[in-house]
Amino acid sequence: MEVIQDKQSMERAWRDAGGKTVVIAFISYRCGYCKRFMPFLDSLCLKMPGVIFKKVDVNSSEDLRNEFEVTGVPETFIYANGGLYRRISGADNEQVMKTLLELGN
Repeated sequence: MEVIQDKQSMERAWRDAGGKTVVIAFISYRCGYCKRFMPFLDSLCLKMPGVIFKKVDVNSSEDLRNEFEVTGVPETFIYANGGLYRRISGADNEQVMKTLLELGN
């Protein structure tokens, strides 16, 4: 899963998405919840090749954290059909899976 470092790499990720569902997880490598959540997202990345998964480390990407108004981690944004479909706070594996299945992924 690619790590988004800055606004330029985020813009490149949007261009490369080509209309696919995009999952962006804002995480911190120091966060216990994030450490438990990331293996779940990594497994989804392998099981759902039609979905683009990216992550942002809030400790090294303050500009993106502020732009997306992330106040806690993990925070997951799911984009579909050209816009934000759902924002999920916390390490909610069930809600992420349910949302991706709703979208037909």
